[in-house]
Amino acid sequence: MEGTWGGRAPQTTLHRLTRPVLTVAASETCGRVDELFRADDTLRCVVVDDGQRRGLVMRESFGTMMAGPFGFGRALRSRQLIGELTDWSPLRLSADTPVEAAALLARGRPANQTYDDVLVEEDGAVAGRISAAEIFDGLARLYAHRATHDELTGLANRSFLLDRLAAACADAGRGGDRVLLAYVDLDGLKRINDTHGHQLGDAVLVVAGQRMARAALSGELVARLGGDEFAVLARLPQSESAEAAARALGERYVLAVTAHDGHLAAGATVTASVGVAVSGRVADPQSVLSEADMAMYQAKQSGGGRTAVVTGVGAELSHRLGASDLSMRDAIRDGQLRLFYQPIVDVRDGAIVGIEALVRWLHPRLGLLAPERFLPEANRAGHVPDLDRWVLNQACADMAAIVRDHDGQAPPRMNVNVSAATLALSIDDHVAAALAASGLPGNRLALEISEDADLETLSKAMPRLEKLRQAGVGLVLDDMGSGSTSLRYLSRLPLQGLKIDRTFVGGVVHNTGDYTVVKLLADLAHGLGIGVTAEGVETPDQLAALLDLGIHSAQGFHLGRPQPLEAFAAKLASAGEAAR
Repeated sequence: MEGTWGGRAPQTTLHRLTRPVLTVAASETCGRVDELFRADDTLRCVVVDDGQRRGLVMRESFGTMMAGPFGFGRALRSRQLIGELTDWSPLRLSADTPVEAAALLARGRPANQTYDDVLVEEDGAVAGRISAAEIFDGLARLYAHRATHDELTGLANRSFLLDRLAAACADAGRGGDRVLLAYVDLDGLKRINDTHGHQLGDAVLVVAGQRMARAALSGELVARLGGDEFAVLARLPQSESAEAAARALGERYVLAVTAHDGHLAAGATVTASVGVAVSGRVADPQSVLSEADMAMYQAKQSGGGRTAVVTGVGAELSHRLGASDLSMRDAIRDGQLRLFYQPIVDVRDGAIVGIEALVRWLHPRLGLLAPERFLPEANRAGHVPDLDRWVLNQACADMAAIVRDHDGQAPPRMNVNVSAATLALSIDDHVAAALAASGLPGNRLALEISEDADLETLSKAMPRLEKLRQAGVGLVLDDMGSGSTSLRYLSRLPLQGLKIDRTFVGGVVHNTGDYTVVKLLADLAHGLGIGVTAEGVETPDQLAALLDLGIHSAQGFHLGRPQPLEAFAAKLASAGEAAR
């Protein structure tokens, strides 16, 4: 396991990369300079000063000249003045020149000077020298640091954390230790941003990151995931109590973030909601991450400034769920299902153009469960159509209430996921019944069909889907790029839009292959005359890349987390009051 990361970024200017120089007068003889080079094998060059200007003599070219034809160079040139052989126009750069700019200027030099040193100046005087190789090495270190670190806080970034989480889960499966992941969300940062501006908000993030880095024990990796979210990755020996260790770690970081150390104004204090997940005997990175996220949300819903813990995450917990006496039908009957709503945003102006209904199971023993924890078992038991019907009915009722209570601020449309199993049934009748019962107009509803639906199911469902489109219901192909839908069916389906799978959106900035796939899918949607939405947007850089590709609709944690109806309605009410 890596140690804590909260470190200083590699030097981004030439200041600390500069090496000392040896300066000689232009009136010195070549013989004297030759002696200097012979006495010090590490001396790459000398600076020559004639009182008015400064130049360079490089060791390699000088040595070749002094050897001369047939070895007589020293005899011929020893008395010659070094000023006559000096390059009086070397590249001169200020000590505060960024490494990126220095590398660009070094590459632009003539071929015969490509590997010559650069003079570094400070306050008009020569401060030292640096070789082109050292400049490019500094640039490589800087880019490597940026690829794995958060630029604002200096902590590890989300990409690096996910890599280390996957490695830790694989290693834990062999060694018997368990993986512990804490999801840390700052309470109150939005208030600071809205009241005092994002500059102070960024300062709060930096201080919070520093406090967490100081609170970390050896072997704990602290990372910033994005926005106001951080994470801590650790290993837990089998001999320790998972519950006690997880709670102790969570409380340690709650206290670290909450502590006041005088670096910030009194109005810029925040607390932290922490969710801690501990893996079972078999560690699965996605399950650990998802459960830590859900636990954090439970801590926040309980008032914030506290810790929620879930243990045994992974294959062991899935087994406990599958072996329990509760089925999806039991959950529906006993009112244990909950809908969360995630905004779909127009990235050009931040307007909410839709919401997606996402189901959760508030299990009486295991707490709030994400879909990946219960859908496989529900699918095996044949309960998914019952689940889809419940989600459809509840989502339509909720959307009707949103439209009724917040008409001016209500999003134009709500998306509901429909499984392949439900597509094979009378989907048009189910939708018509849900719309009639809720009073929701058809044009306020869109169905998301997963791309992994088989072609036979899509073919048979075509007439029913067409009937829904005629009733104003939108149809969206979900997770585009993750399945194998035939382009022939894609062109025949009565689609209103498609959603690009988060796998490709996650790599759109750094992976040329993912960028190409996203561009192809966006061009395909535009060519078909349908909308395109990017899923899983988690960073500003991803958002900027999507805008460049002409993708104007997106959803993801960077734009808005899934939240219960009450929280979403409160946000709409607040927006309505602000508009008035």
